Amino acid sequence: MRKKKKGRADRNYKFTKKKHSVSAAAALFLSFLPLALFIYAVSLSYMKNGQAPEKIGCVGIASMIAAVLTLRVSIREARKENVIKKVPVTGAVLSVLMLAGWTAVYVLGWIAA
Repeated sequence: MRKKKKGRADRNYKFTKKKHSVSAAAALFLSFLPLALFIYAVSLSYMKNGQAPEKIGCVGIASMIAAVLTLRVSIREARKENVIKKVPVTGAVLSVLMLAGWTAVYVLGWIAA
């Protein structure tokens, strides 16, 4: 069979007036801070054999609140029209992963206590 020659219409060009949402970009940026705090808290707890101070618990609760807020903003921005969806979806996925991680840490802490 003969190969079809790629014409102008076959290329992956996309001309659109969609823009990146500033709020979604801020939510994505802010979702990395609780992720860094999560890594810090888990590593500190591991180094102290699970006997981390109360500060780590406060960091965890603050990070969970930040994850919920960034998830809310990301979902709100993803529902808007004329917005590129990659940034808010990435922020939402990262926020859900952080919430799952913190929930696992707290549940494992309650089971072990």
